[in-house]
Amino acid sequence: MNEIIKDLKKIGLINHISHILLTIFFITVSKKIGIQFNLFTFIYWYVACLLVGHYSAHNIKPTKKFKYIKGKNDTFVALPFVGLVNMLTYGIPVLIINYFFNFL
Repeated sequence: MNEIIKDLKKIGLINHISHILLTIFFITVSKKIGIQFNLFTFIYWYVACLLVGHYSAHNIKPTKKFKYIKGKNDTFVALPFVGLVNMLTYGIPVLIINYFFNFL
């Protein structure tokens, strides 16, 4: 079993599986609490995108070491944007599959 997990980590499938599970989790929670179009919706999806973006950005291995100073724009703009791209990338296929098989 450990060899299988090591092989999955080597080719990066663990990240894909975890992103799909995170996306399913945030979609399921939003459906259960009945999010409507208001300020809470924007706050919920901003925090969800921030968490997914943080997970995405900190699970990559940079090829080169750069001297880099992290700023506020990285935390509050770039990470939610990365999370939004990931949520859209994994969320659209999940919602399409949910439309046909209704598993959520």
